[in-house]
Amino acid sequence: MPAPSPIVRHPDRSRRRLLQAAIRLFSARGFHGVSVDQIVTAARLNKRMAYHYFGNKEAIYRTALVEVYRRIETVEFHAAAAAGSPADKLRRLLEGYFRFLDENPEFTRFLLWENVEPARRTAGRGAFLSKNPFLERFREVVREGIAAGQFRRNLHIPHLLIHFIGLCFIYHSNRYSLSQALNMDLADPRVRAQGLRQVVDLVCDGIMKTAAPSARRDSGAAGRPTPGRRRTAGRGDSANLRQGSDPARRNAPRRSSQERRRAGMLRRPAVRNSAQG
Repeated sequence: MPAPSPIVRHPDRSRRRLLQAAIRLFSARGFHGVSVDQIVTAARLNKRMAYHYFGNKEAIYRTALVEVYRRIETVEFHAAAAAGSPADKLRRLLEGYFRFLDENPEFTRFLLWENVEPARRTAGRGAFLSKNPFLERFREVVREGIAAGQFRRNLHIPHLLIHFIGLCFIYHSNRYSLSQALNMDLADPRVRAQGLRQVVDLVCDGIMKTAAPSARRDSGAAGRPTPGRRRTAGRGDSANLRQGSDPARRNAPRRSSQERRRAGMLRRPAVRNSAQG
C-alpha cells in the first residue's frame, strides 16, 4: 500500500484568502457588521487560521484597510516623470486617480465607513495615508507649475487636493443617489468619461495663471473718456456755445427765473412806449 501523499500547505495563499474575504465584507458592512466567523466562512478556512495570521478582528480590519490603501501604489503614475507641461502631467494624474476609483470600489467604501466611524481604527496609522503616492505626485506637479509660472502662486495645495478629491470621489461615493436625483446613469462609462473631462477642465483652468481682470479692462479702455465724463463735457460744450467765447460772460453768475421774469417785464413797457411815440 503506497504511503499517503504529504499535505502541501500554502500559508501565504491562506492569508491572502482571509484578507480578500475581509476586504469584501468590511467594505460592504463596516467593522461592526462583520464577525470573524463570517470572514473564515467566506474564505473557506477554519477560525484558528484567522487568529494565527492576524490575532483578532481589530488586526484583521486594520490589515485589510492598509491593503486597500496600498492598492493605489500599484497604479502607474508616470505623469510626474513623463515629458510635457505641468498642466499635461496634472491631467494624467487626475485621469489615473479617477480610473483607480472606478477599478477599486472597496477603496471608496472603506473611506466612507472610516468617516462614519470617525476613523477610530486609522488613528496612529497615518504613515500609510500621508505617504499616498498620488498625493505626493500631485504636490510635485503643482509646485512645478508654480515654479514655471504656469499656475497661480496663491494656490493652497492641501485645499486644492481636497477640491480635486471631492470632485472625483463624489462620482463613486454618491453614484446611486445622484443617478436617481439627476436622472443620469453614473455607472455608464460614457457618462463618467464626460464627468472626468469636466473635472480636468475645472481643475486645470482654475489654477492657470492669467492676466488680472482689472488689467484687461484698463488696457482696453485706455485713452477713452468715461460715459459720465462725456455727458458732462457735452453739457459744458453747449453752454459755451450759448454764452460765446467771452470769458466774462461765461463766468457771470446765473440769474434765477424770477429775476429773468422781472427783467422781461421791465423791458416790455419800454418797447410799447417807443411804438406809441
